[in-house]
Amino acid sequence: MKYLNMLLTVILIIGLFTASGCKKYLDVVNPNSQTLTEFWKTPADADAAMTSLYAAICMREWGQQWDFNEHYRVMNEVRTDMAEDQSWDVVMRLSEFNYNPTEYMEVNNWHWCYRMVFTANQILENVDNVEGLDDSQKAIYKGEAKFARAHAYFQLLKNFGNIELINKLPEKSADFYNNQVPASEVWAQIESDLTDAKAVLPDSWEAKWLGRVTKGAATTYLGKVYLFQGKWAAAEQEFKEVTTMGYQLESDYWSLFTGQNEFNKESIWEINFTSDETGGRCESTSIPSHIAAWQTVWLTDWGKQLFLTDTADNGTFSQRFYGSVLYDDPGCDVYYWHGQSYRQFFTSQDLPNENRMFFKKFVVPYNNWSDPTKGDVNFYIFRYSDVLLMLAEALNEQGKTAEAIPYVNQVRQRAGSHLIGALSQEELRQHIRHVERPLEFVCEATRVEDLVRWYGFGKEGGLKALYTSHNRFSADNFRDGISELFPIPQEEIDANPNIKQNPGY
Repeated sequence: MKYLNMLLTVILIIGLFTASGCKKYLDVVNPNSQTLTEFWKTPADADAAMTSLYAAICMREWGQQWDFNEHYRVMNEVRTDMAEDQSWDVVMRLSEFNYNPTEYMEVNNWHWCYRMVFTANQILENVDNVEGLDDSQKAIYKGEAKFARAHAYFQLLKNFGNIELINKLPEKSADFYNNQVPASEVWAQIESDLTDAKAVLPDSWEAKWLGRVTKGAATTYLGKVYLFQGKWAAAEQEFKEVTTMGYQLESDYWSLFTGQNEFNKESIWEINFTSDETGGRCESTSIPSHIAAWQTVWLTDWGKQLFLTDTADNGTFSQRFYGSVLYDDPGCDVYYWHGQSYRQFFTSQDLPNENRMFFKKFVVPYNNWSDPTKGDVNFYIFRYSDVLLMLAEALNEQGKTAEAIPYVNQVRQRAGSHLIGALSQEELRQHIRHVERPLEFVCEATRVEDLVRWYGFGKEGGLKALYTSHNRFSADNFRDGISELFPIPQEEIDANPNIKQNPGY
């Protein structure tokens, strides 16, 4: 009863304030819950919206959901023939192809991508209302929004397949119940958004805006989208355009992944993270500064053997070997070993010291994090070496094998690997697929999407057969035509009667 009396007292006090002329204080707009009519007015509003867009891309969140590293790098990497995890149950289920429509990793990946779509749509529908921005500025904001929306749809399409295409903000209740659309419609939308973005985005940004997308990023993404659809000539055209934009390979491969050479001449688009955690910020990522946080994820035996062949003409390991992996070799070291050998360190840490090969990329060389599972190193979505290898693939698939080989050799020369000579079209195809791309981009979340586009859904014998031939530990669990995709989140199916589950789940 005392709680009821307290409530009545509060109501009475509020009433007295209102009656005594203090209503004006109650009418103050809450800056944390602004409406569309209150917000989209000034250039500062537009900048805040763009910050929200890039924050959505970064997935700067922690807690059960974890963050970008888990939902982009780890989710992709542990499903390949290059990496495996047999310890943490959540990732282990991904590594074993035991997907679940209620598992938070799969569910939150869906949420993350549609959050990007929603934020992009907000900008596209409202930025024209901002006063003080000229048309060219508004066009750039729209280009960035369309780029982000295309990026989100690409992630959704490759991970879930049967998705909703949502290109406007909901206005009525029926707008929340969208239908899934054919993949061809999604590809067309992605192409359209990237084409529009490419036309308006700048070639570069001043230092304070590094990390925002550019014309080079849009052109590269458009080429990749064409490549994934087998539109070889169109892909070639986009990639060749990128080769004229001034990008170059960094001479020091390892420097790309230390966090000390960010936004370098090889970087086309990287996701920006910082160590700023003041005021409740969370701008770090769970890419760790210490390999001890990742002793449960290692290279498969097939991947290990591949790296052991990555040598120069004289038989010494390439700088790509020393910049990508940790192994029982005198040249392999990281800052926290303090002069110990591979086996001495793993023995002293009571970690597995059998003949495994671990990842070195993104092991940031400093000890000043209070939590060793965090870091501030940026993550590449596109490097120039990717453009060169995708261009080589597009050329080779058109029968232009002789023209393609020099692009592959540019990548190998920088890596310190022996150059390849004349190859047939099929030999170069296999080299790109099972030597060059896995070596160059291990731990960068590109491998599983490559494997699905080459072998998924029964192409060339199917992905299960490929995994089996590479002795992947969970190959028996893979189901061709099913395991290429995650299940649609059950909560989405429960909420929307128009959504159907992917086959097999």
